[in-house]
Amino acid sequence: MYELAARRSVAQPPEWATRQRALFDCFERAVDDFVDDYLDENGEPYWPPDDHVGVDGYDDVIEGFYNWPLVYAMGGDESLLTRARDAYEGALARFERTDTPHGHPMVVDEFEQCRDWFHLGEGNLFTYNMGLAAPGDDLVVERATRFADMYLADSDLDNYDAEQRLVRAPMNGSAGPEYSDLSAFGAQSTFGGYGADYRWASHGLPWRDLEFDNATELLDPDNEGRLFEVYEERCSKGDVPLNLAISSLMTNAYLHTGDDDYREWVTEYLEAWRDRVDRNDGIIPDNVGLSDEIGEYTDGKWWGGMYGWSWGGWHYVGVGTTTAAENATLLTGDRDHLDFHRRQLDHLVDEGIERGDTLYIPHKYGGEGDYHYNGSGLREDDGEILWRDGWYEFKPHRDDPYLFHLWYMSLDEADRERVERLRDWGSREWKQVDVRPSSKHGAGNEWPWLAYLEGEFPEFPERVLEANRTHAQELLDGMREEGREPDTLNEDYLRDRNPVFHRGLLNLTMGAPQPVYYGGLVMAQVRHFDPGRERPGLPAGVAALVERIDSEGIDLTLVNTGPRDQEVVTQAGAYGEHEFTAVEVDGEAPDAGTGAEGGADTEGDADPGTGAGADALRVALPSGTRVSVSAAMDRFVDDPTYAAPWDRA
Repeated sequence: MYELAARRSVAQPPEWATRQRALFDCFERAVDDFVDDYLDENGEPYWPPDDHVGVDGYDDVIEGFYNWPLVYAMGGDESLLTRARDAYEGALARFERTDTPHGHPMVVDEFEQCRDWFHLGEGNLFTYNMGLAAPGDDLVVERATRFADMYLADSDLDNYDAEQRLVRAPMNGSAGPEYSDLSAFGAQSTFGGYGADYRWASHGLPWRDLEFDNATELLDPDNEGRLFEVYEERCSKGDVPLNLAISSLMTNAYLHTGDDDYREWVTEYLEAWRDRVDRNDGIIPDNVGLSDEIGEYTDGKWWGGMYGWSWGGWHYVGVGTTTAAENATLLTGDRDHLDFHRRQLDHLVDEGIERGDTLYIPHKYGGEGDYHYNGSGLREDDGEILWRDGWYEFKPHRDDPYLFHLWYMSLDEADRERVERLRDWGSREWKQVDVRPSSKHGAGNEWPWLAYLEGEFPEFPERVLEANRTHAQELLDGMREEGREPDTLNEDYLRDRNPVFHRGLLNLTMGAPQPVYYGGLVMAQVRHFDPGRERPGLPAGVAALVERIDSEGIDLTLVNTGPRDQEVVTQAGAYGEHEFTAVEVDGEAPDAGTGAEGGADTEGDADPGTGAGADALRVALPSGTRVSVSAAMDRFVDDPTYAAPWDRA
């Protein structure tokens, strides 16, 4: 661990530092009010009602507080972690009493009974954030390993077939894959109720060989039964790319334990999907039968699977390719794993259509048939969705973060050029921050953040912090106007009112993008710890700003805005996977005499004059001082772990 001290006094902290600490304080107060208003006297959510029967909604409730541990892990108050723990236990209690049509509760053994990894990925973001926030908590570790063990080959649940290297159904969980039944969703299903209007009328039919003339016919309840029949035939068993998000559950367990069984599961399963891509001319198929045959239940078609190329398209397919590629890279240090994801993006680019300066890439693939629906993308002269050689929904690459994650993990110039190539040149300036997130999964700030890192948008730190504070205040104002329990309750009532926004803080303090919302882990350049309190996160009053990220390293500024002297430990990588190889302090090489302390993974080999081989920096920050560090880094060279630097052997 390399040691250095701040020597530059600041009479007035920079605006970004003041705003950053004010945002942490705002979240502390907001969470207290949120819990008082929107959870009952037992700490349980008000939804679902006692007589509710179904299989949907648990993940939505968890989304109402899933990021509180993450904000704590960045430097938020201890109450965020305490409140998050209590809310999670309350949600478990409520959903362990909520029935499904299958004769068991919605949550079994503290995990959803049988869901797809679009929803399981969302709900398990809380699990992963708890790893960052409380890696020494025995219950957190026990749950992380127990959840991952449900997918090991020796589990009695049979979620995973090790011989064929496949997950046995698109829906799986703590009750196994035997309850993959969308008819169980009832009136709130993806098919029925609001789903017929919300899903199919806007996204189109996933199968073009049915007897329906257009998607709006699914608004007729008499047609729903037929759709369930087709689903049962084609999508109730076998593997789909979305299951690649299980790699995060396994990686999470590895980060806690270092058990190679979890790492080997990730690489084995990814290799199986690589083989399927090779068998399908370089395109990932969206359905694989239990015999590992592509299109086994779809008449040999490689499209038409659940949440596949014709059912949500790249928005869902990209979840699996992104998470699996970055998790395998983290666990092995081999960035060649990113080719798995890159290859799919390049296929879409090759099929793209240029209009002006913008490339419209296809987001879906399907057979010939009716494409008249209320979807987005380029259209034919008659108003029908443009369909070309099977590809359709041609539109710019906007909110999905998959492109940014490829560049961020590789920091390769060719991947940076891909980002530029897929920019939507006609929609908006890069130098713009939205007060309200454009979506829960992308948030829309990746573009202006990148402009900031490249020196084109120096106002970004202040703008994004201002936007996050404004959005939080809007929700707090709404809480006051609404009073206590909302008049109308549904599964989204907590998520829609959650006043905590972590994305700007991730960008600024850790140099990290928004994780893939459907089950990705935080990938970061640095992570901060408070050695005085032996906890993760920036100490009280300390603000951090990552100002440069490239293949050579990072620039980082730390400011102590508070009245007390502080110490900060800044780790290379979210999980200690990187190393600092050289350090400049305030534009100069540090004094050789200041020394490097032999820390974990370095065994005293860090060069005191350069920081070479150090996995972390220990920075002394007297009150009212700042320090700017320029650090060269080797990435993905150390074994990743949730453990704090002082706990690594």
